[in-house]
Amino acid sequence: MLTANFSRFVLIPLFVLNMGAILITLQMKKKTRPEFSGNLNKLFVVENIIGLGCAIALSYIAFFVK
Repeated sequence: MLTANFSRFVLIPLFVLNMGAILITLQMKKKTRPEFSGNLNKLFVVENIIGLGCAIALSYIAFFVK
């Protein structure tokens, strides 16, 4: 698959879905008590790592792939 197609059809939708999941997790964290939010914190960290990976891949494709 070409790099432009990969970024258009895989990375950008994954990035958008990940940002939506982060917003939903933040809303859930507001509604739960602090003693029960341990698993949500782990989920939030994993979502941030996935978002960071997508952002790095998109920026690499945008700047270094011709």
